[in-house]
Amino acid sequence: MLKLSRLAFVLLTSTTAAIFCTLLLLSPGFLTTYRRSSASRKEQVFIREEKQENRRSVTGTELLNARQQFARTAFLDANLLGRGFTDEQVESMSLLGKWLLAPEGSPPPRSNATNKPHLILIWKHGQFLERRHIRHFTSIKFSPWDQCSVQNCILSYDERDLHRADAVVFHLHFTRNSSELPTRSRMDQRWIFLTDESPFHTFLYGPQRLSNYDGLFNWSMSYRMDSDVPVPYGRTIRISGNFPAKHWNTNVRTSKTKLVVIMGSNCGGRNERWSYVKALKLSLHGDLDVIGKCLDGNRTICPGHFDRDCAALESYKFYLSLENSNCREYLTEKVFWNAYRKFAVPIIMGASRQDCRRLLPPRSFLHVDDFADANALADYIRYLDRDDERYLEYHEWRDHFRVINEHGYFGSVSRHYCRICEALHYNPAVPKVYTSLEHFWSKERDCAPAST
Repeated sequence: MLKLSRLAFVLLTSTTAAIFCTLLLLSPGFLTTYRRSSASRKEQVFIREEKQENRRSVTGTELLNARQQFARTAFLDANLLGRGFTDEQVESMSLLGKWLLAPEGSPPPRSNATNKPHLILIWKHGQFLERRHIRHFTSIKFSPWDQCSVQNCILSYDERDLHRADAVVFHLHFTRNSSELPTRSRMDQRWIFLTDESPFHTFLYGPQRLSNYDGLFNWSMSYRMDSDVPVPYGRTIRISGNFPAKHWNTNVRTSKTKLVVIMGSNCGGRNERWSYVKALKLSLHGDLDVIGKCLDGNRTICPGHFDRDCAALESYKFYLSLENSNCREYLTEKVFWNAYRKFAVPIIMGASRQDCRRLLPPRSFLHVDDFADANALADYIRYLDRDDERYLEYHEWRDHFRVINEHGYFGSVSRHYCRICEALHYNPAVPKVYTSLEHFWSKERDCAPAST
């Protein structure tokens, strides 16, 4: 009887529970809550799977970008090694510097910057420098971003922009002492020292110690290719195709009626360059013309040094590109404009033969260090003058290379401010400070005595 009572109790309890569950399932509120809960679980699973997929996608994109960047850098390095740069020299160059010497059409480096505009402040001397870098010694104001690979930069000369500028440029040549530099309030700014002169002429206003500026600058800006912001007077790049019908051949054969010329307004030079010119003139006599005030030269044929181009140079086979200092990679408009632009063969004193072979077109120049003295050079010039085919060999590079002038003189373009903008995009965004400027910029280590 007891067992029957327990069985009846269990059956009654089970039946009640079943009826309750049925009523609960039929309840609209329960069904809505259940559906929402189920949907929520499904959504959470979907979001979790989507995040995992996005993570895999981002990792894959970063890996692809890293591989592309590695391949691009390897290509740029191989190009430089093929031009004669050493592993150490290639390692010391920024990605921007490597790209500037890359073959024509090489894509620019991948930008590491955001889309926000970058403000570049030229400290104190912006208006003076505008004559060269914006106006190009003309009455026209050109955009510094014209044909620049990046565009989102703003140029300022207003010292009130100091605290919001992304980069501040200090021209050492016109800086009297380190006390002229402002107090720094932002450590994320790039302070850049600019010099277009050789280490012998870094400062215009008397001798100064570079060590006075140690620890102040983040980036260097000079004609040297290992600068953080390289601004060479000119560049040599390999071109993808030949010029049609070798137009340079006709130009050289028909326009060259005179032999050797030099143009100058600075009659000094630590390398005794004008003594070399005097010795060369004793051998070449009237076949060497001097334009300018040095060595009683012609002062009227090409007035307005730097302001106006000198068309008279186009008649000469050779141009004496004698710099005022024999320093590393110091090659100026004397080579790139006065010689190459005028279809003349430069005769170089300044950068070493090794630098010239790396930076200039192959078999395109003569170097004074290749000759025992000025008389030996004069004999070789006479030899080339008599043999047109041998002389034309010094122009054959024009089929495969192009020289780009970027100094701002004689109406040519200047890329100085464009290069700063590019450096803000392409250079690594890592802290850097020049704790010893002498280790980078030294007249004792980077310059040589006279060749004569």
